[in-house]
Amino acid sequence: MSNYRGSPLGIKLIMTLHDTFGYSAAKGVVFIVALFYALVSNKNRKALSSYYEAVGEPNTFKSYFKHVYAFSLAIFDRFIAKEGMQEKVIEVERLNVEAFESLQKSGGMLILSHHGNWAQSFKIFQTYDVKLNITGNEAINADIQRLETDKEHNERIHVINLQEGMQAMLEIARALQNKEIIIIMVDRVQELEKTVAVDFLGRPTFFHSGAFEIAQMRKAPILGCDIVRTGDNRIKVEFSDIITSKKKAKQEAISDLAQQYADFLTQVVRQYPYQWFNFFDFWGKRP
Repeated sequence: MSNYRGSPLGIKLIMTLHDTFGYSAAKGVVFIVALFYALVSNKNRKALSSYYEAVGEPNTFKSYFKHVYAFSLAIFDRFIAKEGMQEKVIEVERLNVEAFESLQKSGGMLILSHHGNWAQSFKIFQTYDVKLNITGNEAINADIQRLETDKEHNERIHVINLQEGMQAMLEIARALQNKEIIIIMVDRVQELEKTVAVDFLGRPTFFHSGAFEIAQMRKAPILGCDIVRTGDNRIKVEFSDIITSKKKAKQEAISDLAQQYADFLTQVVRQYPYQWFNFFDFWGKRP
C-alpha cells in the first residue's frame, strides 16, 4: 500500500455503483473491501507500530482497520471527484487561505506529504488562476490518469518528471521565474544522499531535501499544505504560514526550512493520525 497503483477496472466498478445506487451504497462496498484487506494483511500491522506509538494510538487491529478504511475512502473520494471540485457537491473548508493567495502572486514551492487526500490537490487548486507544476519520480498508470483528469484541467497542470535530471531542473527554474507554483512531496526518501534531518512527531527523521534546496537556492517561498477528509463529501484544506529562512549559511537555511515544514506536518498528523498513508516502518527500513 505504500505505493498505490490501483486497478482501473475496480475503480470503474465502484464508480458505476456510485452513479447507479448513490454514495452510501458504494461506500459500503469500500468498507467491505477495506475490512477484507485489513484481515488478510494484519501481519503488516507491526510495520506501523512505531508510528502508532509516535502519535499515541494503540497498535490494535481496530486501529489498523480504521487506518486502512481511511485510506480506502480517500482513494474512493479521489475518483468520485474526478469531474472537478464543485463546492455544491463537496464541502471544502479552507484554513489560512491568505497564505496560498500570497504564494499565487509570487510563485514558489507548495509542499505536500502522504497525509490525507493529497491526490485531490490539483482539483482544489483549479478554482484559482494559477499554473501548477507537479513533480514526481514515478509514471502514473495511463488508464488511471485518464479517469482523474481531462483536457481542460491538464492545460493548467504540468507534470515534471524528476527522473529527467537536468531537464527537470530547467523546467523548475523556468516555472519559478514565471511565478508559477511547484508542487512537491518530501516525506518519502528514495535517495539517501538527498536528505535533510528534522524532528518529526518527536523523533529524528529524514525528509527529502530537494524542495528545500531549490527554495534556498532560488530564494523562493515555501508553503505547507494538508488536505484531509472530515466526513462524507467534506474535506479540509489547511495551509501553513509562508516559510522562509533568515539563515545565511546554505545548509543551515535548508535545515531551518525543512524543520518549519516538519512542525506544520506534525501538527496536522497528530490531529488526523489515521490519515497518514505511509504504510511501512517510517523510521526503519526505507521503501
